[in-house]
Amino acid sequence: MQVTDSFSAATRAERAYFFYLQRQRRGLSGNAHGDWLRAEASFQQNDLPLTAIKGIGPRAAEELSKLGVNGVRDLATWQLSDFGERLPRLTARARSGQWIEQARGLS
Repeated sequence: MQVTDSFSAATRAERAYFFYLQRQRRGLSGNAHGDWLRAEASFQQNDLPLTAIKGIGPRAAEELSKLGVNGVRDLATWQLSDFGERLPRLTARARSGQWIEQARGLS
């Protein structure tokens, strides 16, 4: 397979492996081909969902998306003080779970 965009094949494999681990952690069935396709789809969107961050579930992701944070790359631009101003209820969870640091590592 020829890589035509700015992401290397190794990066794509890492992302596919991430989806594999996520699937295993949740006890979902599937296969490596499906993980690869999900990785490719995420590269098409150029972002991972917020739930890729450990500690962010569907409810927290929904609250963040109401503020325009729709993916990991959006979250990577935030500072911890942004939580204090916009979502004070999630500040402690964001700090203890190192959400911003995780987002910066994945983006």
